[in-house]
Amino acid sequence: MLCCSFCGRKADQTKALLAGPEVNICDDCISVGVRTIEVRDALETVSPTDEALAGTSDEVLLSHVSATSQLIEGETKLLRGQIGELRRRGVGWPAVAASLGVTEQDARRRFSS
Repeated sequence: MLCCSFCGRKADQTKALLAGPEVNICDDCISVGVRTIEVRDALETVSPTDEALAGTSDEVLLSHVSATSQLIEGETKLLRGQIGELRRRGVGWPAVAASLGVTEQDARRRFSS
Protein backbone atom coordinates (compact mmCIF):
# COMPACT_ATOMS: atom_id res chain seq x y z
CA MET A 1 0.00 0.00 0.00
CA LEU A 2 1.23 3.49 -0.84
CA CYS A 3 2.19 5.78 2.03
CA CYS A 4 3.37 9.36 2.48
CA SER A 5 7.15 9.61 2.16
CA PHE A 6 7.18 12.45 4.69
CA CYS A 7 4.94 11.37 7.59
CA GLY A 8 4.44 7.67 6.84
CA ARG A 9 0.62 7.74 6.74
CA LYS A 10 -0.91 5.10 4.52
CA ALA A 11 -3.18 6.08 1.64
CA ASP A 12 -6.29 4.99 3.54
CA GLN A 13 -5.35 7.29 6.44
CA THR A 14 -5.35 10.48 4.35
CA LYS A 15 -7.85 12.42 2.29
CA ALA A 16 -5.45 12.49 -0.65
CA LEU A 17 -2.08 11.02 -1.49
CA LEU A 18 -0.15 12.36 -4.48
CA ALA A 19 2.14 9.76 -5.97
CA GLY A 20 5.31 10.72 -7.73
CA PRO A 21 8.36 8.90 -9.00
CA GLU A 22 9.76 7.22 -5.87
CA VAL A 23 7.99 9.62 -3.44
CA ASN A 24 4.45 10.29 -2.26
CA ILE A 25 2.98 13.15 -0.25
CA CYS A 26 -0.31 13.36 1.65
CA ASP A 27 -2.65 16.33 1.91
CA ASP A 28 -1.52 17.12 5.48
CA CYS A 29 2.14 17.27 4.48
CA ILE A 30 1.26 19.44 1.49
CA SER A 31 -0.53 21.82 3.89
CA VAL A 32 2.56 21.96 6.12
CA GLY A 33 4.68 22.73 3.07
CA VAL A 34 2.36 25.47 1.87
CA ARG A 35 2.25 27.08 5.34
CA THR A 36 6.05 26.86 5.59
CA ILE A 37 6.41 28.69 2.28
CA GLU A 38 3.79 31.30 3.25
CA VAL A 39 5.54 31.99 6.56
CA ARG A 40 8.94 32.15 4.87
CA ASP A 41 7.60 34.59 2.29
CA ALA A 42 5.94 36.71 4.99
CA LEU A 43 9.18 36.85 6.97
CA GLU A 44 11.14 37.84 3.87
CA THR A 45 8.83 40.76 3.16
CA VAL A 46 10.71 43.97 3.72
CA SER A 47 9.30 46.02 6.56
CA PRO A 48 8.26 49.48 5.53
CA THR A 49 10.50 52.33 6.57
CA ASP A 50 9.36 54.99 8.99
CA GLU A 51 9.27 57.34 6.00
CA ALA A 52 6.93 55.03 4.06
CA LEU A 53 4.68 54.64 7.10
CA ALA A 54 4.57 58.40 7.55
CA GLY A 55 3.15 58.74 4.03
CA THR A 56 0.38 56.18 4.63
CA SER A 57 -3.13 57.35 5.51
CA ASP A 58 -4.58 56.49 8.90
CA GLU A 59 -7.27 54.34 7.30
CA VAL A 60 -4.79 52.26 5.30
CA LEU A 61 -2.42 51.89 8.25
CA LEU A 62 -5.30 50.86 10.55
CA SER A 63 -6.39 48.21 8.03
CA HIS A 64 -2.82 46.90 7.93
CA VAL A 65 -2.69 46.78 11.73
CA SER A 66 -5.95 44.86 11.79
CA ALA A 67 -4.76 42.36 9.16
CA THR A 68 -1.40 41.87 10.87
CA SER A 69 -3.09 41.33 14.23
CA GLN A 70 -5.45 38.72 12.74
CA LEU A 71 -2.52 36.94 11.09
CA ILE A 72 -0.55 36.85 14.33
CA GLU A 73 -3.54 35.64 16.37
CA GLY A 74 -4.25 32.87 13.85
CA GLU A 75 -0.65 31.73 13.74
CA THR A 76 -0.39 31.83 17.54
CA LYS A 77 -3.49 29.64 17.85
CA LEU A 78 -2.04 27.20 15.31
CA LEU A 79 1.31 27.14 17.10
CA ARG A 80 -0.31 26.52 20.48
CA GLY A 81 -2.30 23.64 18.99
CA GLN A 82 0.80 22.10 17.44
CA ILE A 83 2.79 22.35 20.66
CA GLY A 84 -0.14 21.02 22.68
CA GLU A 85 -0.33 17.98 20.40
CA LEU A 86 3.42 17.41 20.66
CA ARG A 87 3.22 17.57 24.45
CA ARG A 88 0.21 15.21 24.44
CA ARG A 89 2.36 12.77 22.47
CA GLY A 90 5.05 12.97 25.12
CA VAL A 91 7.51 15.16 23.23
CA GLY A 92 9.65 16.93 25.82
CA TRP A 93 10.16 20.62 26.34
CA PRO A 94 13.82 20.46 25.21
CA ALA A 95 12.75 19.30 21.71
CA VAL A 96 9.94 21.89 21.55
CA ALA A 97 12.29 24.66 22.65
CA ALA A 98 14.91 23.61 20.09
CA SER A 99 12.33 23.70 17.28
CA LEU A 100 11.31 27.21 18.36
CA GLY A 101 14.89 28.41 18.74
CA VAL A 102 14.30 29.46 22.36
CA THR A 103 15.35 28.20 25.75
CA GLU A 104 13.36 25.46 27.44
CA GLN A 105 12.35 27.94 30.12
CA ASP A 106 10.99 30.37 27.50
CA ALA A 107 9.08 27.59 25.73
CA ARG A 108 7.49 26.47 28.99
CA ARG A 109 6.61 30.03 29.96
CA ARG A 110 5.01 30.82 26.59
CA PHE A 111 3.19 27.56 25.95
CA SER A 112 2.40 25.77 29.22
CA SER A 113 -1.34 25.54 29.75
